[in-house]
Amino acid sequence: MPLLAGVWLTVGLSTATSTTAAATASSAERLAGLQAVAIRAVMRRAADRQLGDLRPESRPGPQHRPGEWPNAVFYAGLMATYHATGDEGYRRALLEVGKRLRWRPGRRLRHADDHTVAQTYLDLARLEAEPRMYAPFRTAIDRMMAAPARWPKRHQPIDYWWSDALFMSPPALAKLTRLTGDDRYLDFADRLWREAYELLWDAEARLFHRDLRYREAAGAPVFWSRGNGWVLAGLARLLDELPADRPSRRFYEDVFGELASRAAALQGPDGLWRASLLDETGAPGETSGTALFCHGMAWGVRRGLLDRGLFLPHVERAWIALDERVDDSGRLGWVQGIGSEPAPVTADDTGVYGTGAFLLAGAEVLGLVEAASGSAVPSN
Repeated sequence: MPLLAGVWLTVGLSTATSTTAAATASSAERLAGLQAVAIRAVMRRAADRQLGDLRPESRPGPQHRPGEWPNAVFYAGLMATYHATGDEGYRRALLEVGKRLRWRPGRRLRHADDHTVAQTYLDLARLEAEPRMYAPFRTAIDRMMAAPARWPKRHQPIDYWWSDALFMSPPALAKLTRLTGDDRYLDFADRLWREAYELLWDAEARLFHRDLRYREAAGAPVFWSRGNGWVLAGLARLLDELPADRPSRRFYEDVFGELASRAAALQGPDGLWRASLLDETGAPGETSGTALFCHGMAWGVRRGLLDRGLFLPHVERAWIALDERVDDSGRLGWVQGIGSEPAPVTADDTGVYGTGAFLLAGAEVLGLVEAASGSAVPSN
């Protein structure tokens, strides 16, 4: 894993032939073409449209229960939108979700998907200084840590047996340690994360398999865009909570840099990633995986983990492509449906989790733009 002064560099990217100094200078000019007011506007449009779709009276009505992971990913994006806009209406909407769900995670104790909503509970608890908002999740994790893992199928040998889990659960455990001061939760996350890495990471492809079935499948390997996007974005959200001196931090930073480098080289000329990362058939781009990659790379550039000159063009192209696929009503198209592997997409395909990923990406891109212009994101 080639590291230079803690900042990731790579070969094979579109800007690799430029010097870092020249690329960094031109990056400010590129960012100047993105307007903070426009980014906030499209984030609001997407957030407001999705909030409307989630209301019980909406038709055809919500497709998922309020605490299920697709909605929980949207809540994470809505929290980012609150921080980006300072709009108290978004915070109130999230508080209402927590109250409606009585601050409980999902029913499946060991299932990472059912931990996702707790990320928002913990973020709200930090804002409100209210431990009761995460108390049920803490109780659930205490029970999980005290019981042995039991999964019914051969491709489920560990708790984080699929790549999506690395977005859904570890950031919640890291937030729990940060709010409680109890390192057991982060220690638990470290152990489960390393088990997943050993199971799913393909050192030759420098990508994650979605789960063991795809690692063992005959024929050419298939690597799913959203599955790898979950990992990159999940790492960003995990690293945001880790202390600088945490021993496991270097491991996560190295995986983050390796995956970001490989993903950047696979971005399509239109700014989007294909649902199948190694696709060479000319399939259209897919937006949920693209949004997750955009979020992770923008986060990495902002924190100095990814080389600005090399990665900023990938972030910019991804954001422009995403923005173009949000219609006037705020609906994001080209979102692959729920699944476990690449599938065809059309402009009519959308999903609440895709909107959540889009909002997460928007918040990080906004941070880059405002840092370049010298203005500040509203603080809460």
